[in-house]
Amino acid sequence: MVTYRIEKTSKGWAMFRARKFRPVAEAEAKEELIKMAAQILAGSQVAVRVQSANGAFQELRL
Repeated sequence: MVTYRIEKTSKGWAMFRARKFRPVAEAEAKEELIKMAAQILAGSQVAVRVQSANGAFQELRL
């Protein structure tokens, strides 16, 4: 199973694949990025870790 992480960046929010530093998707708002991630990852078995703005682990969605 592939793991992705959503975290705050200097440009807004970004989604990264595990152990990668190039974002798969970027958005200004976290909610917007979560919607984009759902569309991009639809039909795939993945885990997505969502971090809060301060970097603390917020939730894990499967």
